[in-house]
Amino acid sequence: MTSDIIIRTENVKKRYVTGEEVLWALKGIDLDIQRGEFLSIMGPSGSGKSTFFNQIGALDRPTEGRVLFEGHSIFDLSESQQAWFRCNRIGYIFQTFNLIQVMTALQNVTLPMVFQGVSKEEAARRGTAILERVGLGHRLHHKPLELSGGQQQRVAVARALANTPHVVLADEPTGNLDTQTGSEIIELLKTLNREEGVTVICSTHDPKMLRNSDRICWMLDGQLDKISSQAEFSLEAMKQDTQGR
Repeated sequence: MTSDIIIRTENVKKRYVTGEEVLWALKGIDLDIQRGEFLSIMGPSGSGKSTFFNQIGALDRPTEGRVLFEGHSIFDLSESQQAWFRCNRIGYIFQTFNLIQVMTALQNVTLPMVFQGVSKEEAARRGTAILERVGLGHRLHHKPLELSGGQQQRVAVARALANTPHVVLADEPTGNLDTQTGSEIIELLKTLNREEGVTVICSTHDPKMLRNSDRICWMLDGQLDKISSQAEFSLEAMKQDTQGR
């Protein structure tokens, strides 16, 4: 992991207004994320982690504060520039896979390349290589309903890598998977992070994901409660295990 910052959030706040009710989902988040880092965001339901996740990925605009990507404020960009940023710099992996059911695995993976202007032949070549990379070279022409949940998530991982993003955002990527398949997806993400230097940011409840993270950001009531290094998390888990015996 290198020492340069790829994403920085400065006093990020998010407010939702429903009628007369005002809810501050984020109450001022300051965080530096290092290039090549494997970071997990952890917190109970309603803690603000999904909202914060969406600010990082430029899926939602903060009410206050800034999100900087490689030193540039994302939300100072025009809408077309933000769309280019989401297409070319960020890869998204969702808990529910979000695959297009009428398309094959290869078509799902190459779709982002269409928006990037890649030729059909080059997209097919790159898409095939990526699916082979995630262990699905033998399922190129299968549609999502012909694939297992784990295979569908692998297609989602491949699609996230289609345009060689700098950052992969994974929202509960193991949430709909059984334990073994979830472990395989975690190992796949960790391998991509380690071998290709992709920065991986996960919103998760999965303890196995935490054990594979460089740092864990714990959120509570719209704020960063604490940040743990892998060593600190392992030590705390060891203490709890010892106390439980």
